[in-house]
Amino acid sequence: MKSSRSITTILLVTLFLAFFLGSASAQEPVELQWLLIKFWPEYDDPSLLVIIDGELATPGSELRIPLPADAELNAVATAESSGRLLVNDWREETTADGKRILVFSPQFPVFRVEYYTPLAINGDQRIVDFELPAGYLSTNEANIEALLPPSSKDIELDPPADEQGPTQDEVHLFQRTVGEVKDQAIRQKITYVNASGALTVPETASSSGALLQPTPPPAEETQDKTATGITGNPWILLLGVAALLLIVGGAVGLWLTRETDENEALPAASPAPKIKRKKRSASTTIRASQSNLDRYCRNCGREFGPDDRYCRYCGAKRQTVP
Repeated sequence: MKSSRSITTILLVTLFLAFFLGSASAQEPVELQWLLIKFWPEYDDPSLLVIIDGELATPGSELRIPLPADAELNAVATAESSGRLLVNDWREETTADGKRILVFSPQFPVFRVEYYTPLAINGDQRIVDFELPAGYLSTNEANIEALLPPSSKDIELDPPADEQGPTQDEVHLFQRTVGEVKDQAIRQKITYVNASGALTVPETASSSGALLQPTPPPAEETQDKTATGITGNPWILLLGVAALLLIVGGAVGLWLTRETDENEALPAASPAPKIKRKKRSASTTIRASQSNLDRYCRNCGREFGPDDRYCRYCGAKRQTVP
């Protein structure tokens, strides 16, 4: 019975530790000084170009940015103090539910991410429906910018833009202040009509061609490791830790069970032999008590001298003469 309770206690402690480790390993949002998300549909390609610019609040932090399943990564860069963009190392991970996560540590605080994703088309209507999930980036200053082709009409933004107006190239530019982003997702929907299908810059091969060369994809070996390894799937790490704790808990429980069984198998200890003590005779006890009483006066309680027959303090006669 005791061994069963011990094993149950160990299993409960193990499950608690596994839950605690899982909670502790949860990803905390990376703090940014500012964040700017740009949407350039039909810019130099019939798809949507998404540009994410920002600045780390703590240089050297690792960024984790979710990517759409059909995204084609164009560039991952960091900016020097002069503003010149440099290609930055990166890797891609896959979560347990199949989501793509871009992971990189910018060499300098300012960074840029560019990717293309298919643009939803319904006849002449184009639809941009973007969402950056909560829990990845945190900032007090977030903004959104949309740059639409000159031939765009019937433009609607949800949430609406704060500012809008054509630039010198007659493209349609919209800006929206998002403000503080802590524990909420960033969403933006844009619909417009482009009957001609004309691009903003049809002659440009890449939106960042003059600024940044496209980032080469990571090596195949790295992709395999991040997609299927422990780093790419945090649940595997969590399950591994839980399994290890269960093994340790089971071993301790087995040891306690064996200790209990061995203790139960041992013969009961023999009671210690009783020591026979020699009883004092009643006469001896009485004589000792009587002798003790004869030393003191029964009237005042004072002690007699060795040869006193009467009490020196009250005069009472001593009962027994020594």
